[in-house]
Amino acid sequence: MNEKLKQFQKLLKKENIQAFCVLENDTIRYLTDFFFYSPSDAYLLITQSKVYCFTKKMYSADFKRKAPYITLVDSLDIEDVCKKASKFKNKAFDSTLAPYVEGTALASCGFKTRPGFLEQAQEVKTQSELKIISKACHISARAFEIFKKQLKSGMSEKQGAALLESIMQTLGGQGLAFDTILAFGANTANPHHHNSDRKLKQNEPVLVDFGCKYKGYCSDITRSWWFGSKVSKEWQKTFDVVKEAHDYAATLAKDNIRATTLDSAARDFMDKAGFDSSYFIHSLGHGLGLKIHQTPYLSPKSQALLKTNSVFTIEPGLYYDDKFGIRYEDTFVLTPKGAKILTK
Repeated sequence: MNEKLKQFQKLLKKENIQAFCVLENDTIRYLTDFFFYSPSDAYLLITQSKVYCFTKKMYSADFKRKAPYITLVDSLDIEDVCKKASKFKNKAFDSTLAPYVEGTALASCGFKTRPGFLEQAQEVKTQSELKIISKACHISARAFEIFKKQLKSGMSEKQGAALLESIMQTLGGQGLAFDTILAFGANTANPHHHNSDRKLKQNEPVLVDFGCKYKGYCSDITRSWWFGSKVSKEWQKTFDVVKEAHDYAATLAKDNIRATTLDSAARDFMDKAGFDSSYFIHSLGHGLGLKIHQTPYLSPKSQALLKTNSVFTIEPGLYYDDKFGIRYEDTFVLTPKGAKILTK
């Protein structure tokens, strides 16, 4: 049995859950290392000692080769899952990641809802996961170095984004973690700007937020810089504060620190430096893995505790409408010695 399933079964024992049904495709891939093409092609029933996969016969031969430790059931009838789990009293599913029909059926046959449980289970990464995520981050970081040298005045945001995505693919990226954001000039003040035909000019700010996937796992980086030799003093002072807030928050990361503590620290740093943190209009960061956003969320209201081997971003920013915006983001893994940057 793979390391992630063993870890999941340990969590079930800790929470006194005798059986857990997984309906969501990304989590099934996470737990089995097997890719089902459609979201409704498989269900998992995991007990404290066994794992059952309910799926179509077309997957049987390949699945048996790749996951021989899982018992296959030739059915996609949710009622068959209920029958298999009927002897278990304490059984559950994650209602936040369950289709309505299947979730209703599970609830009617005694499965209790545990919202957020599957994200919690994926928060602490295994060593094999960390190697893959590190590779994804390395590809993206290297791609940026190449992209920054090749970005030229006259290129549009759409053309520049396509160039960066092509470089990531050439370096081994296997798809995008999310749609690339590339913004020029005043467009940088919009954190979720949609790439346009606006062309790059000399002596203006640039912001790019991007990441690739590698073996299903995501990376995430944002870089802001001034294009041209005549750097705006206002922009440079703002950039320096954002970067210093990023670095300061990273130094505070340790096992069991509250996520909100890091978010508050970055905002306090900006305020003390004379920059109004109300212009920092999003959370400090988020966890990532097979999905680009997952726990832990580094937000003002998050009471989550950071854990060793969790992977997350730190991405402070300041945004001024019709002028410019600056964001600086890296992906980190929390080690016993603190936060280690993966997007070098």
